[in-house]
Amino acid sequence: MTLTEEELIQAIARLTSDRLTEYLAAEIVIPEHSDQGLVYHSIDVARLELACELHDQYDMEADALSMMISLIDQMHGLRAELREVLTAVEAQPEPVRQQLIEVIGTARFRRS
Repeated sequence: MTLTEEELIQAIARLTSDRLTEYLAAEIVIPEHSDQGLVYHSIDVARLELACELHDQYDMEADALSMMISLIDQMHGLRAELREVLTAVEAQPEPVRQQLIEVIGTARFRRS
């Protein structure tokens, strides 16, 4: 799904043309260039909805929103990587899994 700027503004109730310009300058979203001009994808819609919500609820500036959304992106990336590690651990034989649990548990408590 791709949306033009006009379609994007219609799709997101809190988004105005001025706000979108501000968010583009802060690189909260980076539209794709196409034959239609700039187009936006569903991930852009989600990011802009979140940006509008945070802006309205916490009166956050665009640069702060950009940083916050970047941190959220990083957190999602780390969660995906952790799922991959857990899947790899689950695929190991029971003795190896138990050894990993012990090593990870010991390391966790040593840092505290």
